[in-house]
Amino acid sequence: MRIIHFGGSAEPGTIVALEDEGRTLRVRTAGGELLAFLLNPATARFALDGAAGGPRLELLDQG
Repeated sequence: MRIIHFGGSAEPGTIVALEDEGRTLRVRTAGGELLAFLLNPATARFALDGAAGGPRLELLDQG
């Protein structure tokens, strides 16, 4: 998975916990920071603390 930042930069991340029946993902960045991403029901995207204009997750198929 990647964390996409405003402006197009990206960094790898790893899911470390699922909460709220999968609507909240706790993600550890490559730098060790722990972030919470909330599912936005209107856009079906995971955004940092629900912020539509902030970092979001891009879930990638590793297979």
